[in-house]
Formats: sequence, structure tokens, C-alpha cells
Amino acid sequence: MNFFRSHNPVYRRALNETESLDKTYEASTYAGVARKALFYIALVLVGAFGGLALMVANTELFVTMLIISLFTTTIFALFAFLIPSAAKVFGSLYCLAEGLLVGVVSLAFKAVAPGVVLAALLSTVVVLTLVVTLFLTGTVKVTSKFIRFLMIFALSILVTMLLLWIISLFIQIKFDFRIMAVVSGIMIFLCTLYLFFDLEMIRRVVEGGAPKFFEWYVAFGLVFTLVWLYMEILPLLARLMMRRD
Repeated sequence: MNFFRSHNPVYRRALNETESLDKTYEASTYAGVARKALFYIALVLVGAFGGLALMVANTELFVTMLIISLFTTTIFALFAFLIPSAAKVFGSLYCLAEGLLVGVVSLAFKAVAPGVVLAALLSTVVVLTLVVTLFLTGTVKVTSKFIRFLMIFALSILVTMLLLWIISLFIQIKFDFRIMAVVSGIMIFLCTLYLFFDLEMIRRVVEGGAPKFFEWYVAFGLVFTLVWLYMEILPLLARLMMRRD
């Protein structure tokens, strides 16, 4: 429990609020986290099929659905991450809205690269399996140095993207296939690092005896990263397939 109190202000605030209300709260478990993660994934699938159904009914809704999904997922994700005790509600809303986005984007890429959706799904599962194996065997340990590197790496990417966006307002920037492939590779690597981080957070929540509602919080973090990983792998594989053809 010391990790939460000293390192993460969001965790610390939520824990203090819980302890002030109930001294005998139920603790998180691995099984509970797994069930919550599967629930979130099911919501993503529901949202995805809902998005596909809407697209089939009216293809002109593509841009509208894209904008609404991008806006709502950003809001829901922020609330879910900033308020651990509300992750169940906002995490669920995020997964439904993100599922809508996933369905629409997947349909668009499937139209130009048949088979890419299945390939992206399988690739995501392979990456997750590899990460879980390396984590459980102790081959990769999520230490304070690992987390520091992850934060610096993520911040560097964010700043670089922001600078490129600002430059693009004044100068036309063209990216060829190789540059886009490198960018996709970097983002996939970042997602992979975050998967290790998510697994470590799950371990610390369970072994630290955190309150039951943290199961929703860490499960959401894991599913958030998995969906992000899929959305990074999908365009990369689509470009590779289109280039091959």
C-alpha cells in the first residue's frame, strides 16, 4: 500500500477517501480484475458492432460518428483516469464510445486492405501474450527507472507531435511510407511499454490490498492500452498490405 501513498496522488486521494468511510473494505483480487477487463472488452465489441451497423445503414454518418467518438472518448477517458472510484462508469462509457470508433475505423481499413482487421487482432493478442510472459517470468521488471523512462519517452513523443502539428500549420510536411512505418513502430513500442506498466499496476493494486473499486480502474488501464495498441497496429498492417499489392 505504501506505493499508492507516496507515488501516485490520484491513488492516494482515493485511498484516503475510502479509509475515512470504511475501515474494512473488500480488497482487490486478480480474478476480479480479469472479470472487469473482460467486461470492458465486451463493451468495446458491442460498440464496434453498433458502429458497423450504423455505417451499413448510412455510410454518410462516417465523419459524424468519427468526430463524436473522438470527443466523447477523450472526455470519458480523462474522468476514468482522474477519478478511480468512478472508473466503472466512465470506463464503461469510454469502451462503448471507443468501440464505435474502432468499428468505423476497422471497416474503413478493411475496405482498402481485406484481412487486415483479423491480422491486427491476432497481432495484438500476440503482443499481449509476449508481454504477459516476459512480465510473469521476471524477464522484464517494471522498476522506478522503467517508469521514469516510460514517462520521458511518452512526453517526448507528445512534444514532438505537438511541434510537428504547429510546423504543419505553416509548412506542408510530407511523410512517405518508411517514415510512417517508423512512426507506427515507435507508437507500438510505446503501447508495449504501457502494457508492462498496466500489469505492474494490477500487481501492486492486488498485492497492496487496494479497495475493490481499483479493479475497475486498473482493468480499464489495461483495456485502454490494448485498444490503443490495436489502433496503432491496424494502419501499419494496412499500409504493408497495400504496398505489397
